[in-house]
Amino acid sequence: MKVNQQSGYILHRQSYRESSLLVQIFTRNFGRLTLIAKGCRTKKYQVQGLFLPFKPLLLSWTGKGDLPILTSIEQIGFCPQLDASRVACGYYINELILKLLHRHDPHELLYDKYDKSIFQLTDKKNPNSVLRVFEKYLLQEIGFGLVLDHDAESGETIAEEHSYQYVPQKGPIATNKEQGDIISGSTLIALQNEEFNSAQDRSQARRLTRLLIDIQLNGKELRSRRVMREMKHYREQISNEY
Repeated sequence: MKVNQQSGYILHRQSYRESSLLVQIFTRNFGRLTLIAKGCRTKKYQVQGLFLPFKPLLLSWTGKGDLPILTSIEQIGFCPQLDASRVACGYYINELILKLLHRHDPHELLYDKYDKSIFQLTDKKNPNSVLRVFEKYLLQEIGFGLVLDHDAESGETIAEEHSYQYVPQKGPIATNKEQGDIISGSTLIALQNEEFNSAQDRSQARRLTRLLIDIQLNGKELRSRRVMREMKHYREQISNEY
């Protein structure tokens, strides 16, 4: 099978044999798959700088089975420039795709959201908001979409001033509790509308999506989370010292 000029991104790469790479990619029409980039680590290879995450690419490959051979790679459009903290966010998104999407399953909607999220990380939009929205669509694409618009028991519309307990596999249920894993109605509405106006809404949304994603990870560790924690700790140390 030959595939020509498919829009995609590189998620991860690793050395393969003496001069090649195994390249994990995410494409719009073919989903996630692994390609062999033969001879790309030699000095004669002219496009080594393209084998990096977050570059919008056109990719072509040929072959059957789990390891087709990359035949061409070229960059298209603008390449986003991310600072250190936002690069970590991008790697987190990539790792979620690698851990939670099956190979060869197309996810056109999620690909479009991925493309948008990478470019949103370059602007002034809060990166935590970008991650929460992407996580929402990822959960939806793998069959575990969030219920955000109504109470899972009563069916009533989510009220901004009410508190809810989110039950996995079911949804939000109104509660009078003031402690524990409580989600405000305003947070559910913010996630539904993809517009966060307060730090509390972002924090509660993060706790909610992390709970649901951790269930899907089934104990798998995300290295990118550890990196982000270490970066946050380092920034706090520097701030305290100065």
